[in-house]
Amino acid sequence: MRLRTEELSESTWKDFEDLFGRNNGVWGGCWCTFYQVRRGSEWSAGPSNREAHKERLRRGSAHGVIVMDGSVPVGWCQFGPAEELPRVDGRKGYRTRNGEGLWRVTCFFVDRTHRKAGVARTALAAALRSMEENDVKLVEAYPTEVGKRTSASFLWSGTPSLFESFGFVKTGKLGKRTWVMQKRLGPSEREAARGRAGRRPPSHEAASNG
Repeated sequence: MRLRTEELSESTWKDFEDLFGRNNGVWGGCWCTFYQVRRGSEWSAGPSNREAHKERLRRGSAHGVIVMDGSVPVGWCQFGPAEELPRVDGRKGYRTRNGEGLWRVTCFFVDRTHRKAGVARTALAAALRSMEENDVKLVEAYPTEVGKRTSASFLWSGTPSLFESFGFVKTGKLGKRTWVMQKRLGPSEREAARGRAGRRPPSHEAASNG
């Protein structure tokens, strides 16, 4: 198995649609719109979210990385500027940290056929590369502590250990199990991200760790 990544765009929307479509929109029809809606606003899972996400993409307000195994989309990571993913701002105990052009990593999804194969790690490395190339200075994530028996399907926010392996540090907590983690990006981040995820050629391809 050899993994590669591509960023979400109008030309790669078909791959995003394929991955989410064959998984019932993920979580019964989220289509990764949950964090795109401000907390307290009306939101529900359903097929209309597909068009809502697509419309945001047309407006230039949707970002993400699709992980491909050959020609088959097998994984996803959503990221973007804080104003594009505002739902976190309404969480109790959260203080916005948007003074430095904050960006966020909010969601992962891995097809059940490729879980525990390094897909999330590949996606996060590509997302960080993209943000570094866009001169992003500060990134935040919200992983959740999970037990040993937690199903992989529930790891949609990533785990603290995944983010720690990329240099994120814990800066706060949201509730009992969800952490706020941050990472500052700099000129050398692209090489550092590649090194932690496994060396990648310029085509953004990566060999899976298993």
